[in-house]
Amino acid sequence: MGQINNIAQGTLDNWERRLRALENATNQNNMAIGRGGLTVHDGGMITIENGGLRVTGSAEIIGRLFASGLVNFVGEVIISGPLDVSGSVDVSGVMTVLNDLEIASGGLFKAGDIELRPDGSAKFGTMTIDPTGKITSGTAEINPDGSVKFGSFKIDTTGNVEINADLTVKTGGKIKAGGMTIDPALFGGSVQFDAGGYLSGTASGPQLTGPSGNAFVYTRSGRAGIQATEVELVGATEVQGSLKVTAPGSISGVEPNVYFDGNGQLRKIIT
Repeated sequence: MGQINNIAQGTLDNWERRLRALENATNQNNMAIGRGGLTVHDGGMITIENGGLRVTGSAEIIGRLFASGLVNFVGEVIISGPLDVSGSVDVSGVMTVLNDLEIASGGLFKAGDIELRPDGSAKFGTMTIDPTGKITSGTAEINPDGSVKFGSFKIDTTGNVEINADLTVKTGGKIKAGGMTIDPALFGGSVQFDAGGYLSGTASGPQLTGPSGNAFVYTRSGRAGIQATEVELVGATEVQGSLKVTAPGSISGVEPNVYFDGNGQLRKIIT
């Protein structure tokens, strides 16, 4: 049987339904959004395929922004809150940090040959600083306890110095230890004592000079000599070889007053 249309029934409802559908339709070709904005709700999502999103004004994201892939910022980027970066960040230009730059545990700040770690250790080229504060560079070490080491040169915590090589003093330099001075320039090299006197290396040989400057013990031409107005010998004195007196010379008409006993000791005769 064929359908019989009731021509007495109007079609206004149908036109109203189509009009509402047209008003609520979303045309994405050359679409413009006015002040009313665009709202995506109930778990909706905007998907862009084989295209891009261009924002000429400003974009505000309340929540979280996930970006997988390359994110390219051209111009000034201002981050006023905390920034958590779990991957690597490459900065090819100048980065200015106005406040603290915090590196989380296990992280690393690297700039050329400079490395900074949250545990307090650092590396500046060949120089390293461990978490205890020990500084090492090549054979040099500076320890937090105050001791240092430069190759074979060492200074311990009490200030004792250990040198396992030559100590060279440049021209005009001296070595001082308390009141004692080692002077390479004085008399061909000398050791001066605080109480006076000095040991020097003269052109004739080593010489010990007393505080008053008029008593000497010296070596000259293979001989050892004592020069003074008076020489005092304290204790037993042994002479191996001949004993020669050249001054004041010989004397006669007096009784002998010294002799050598059987043990070779020189004694005074008392009458």
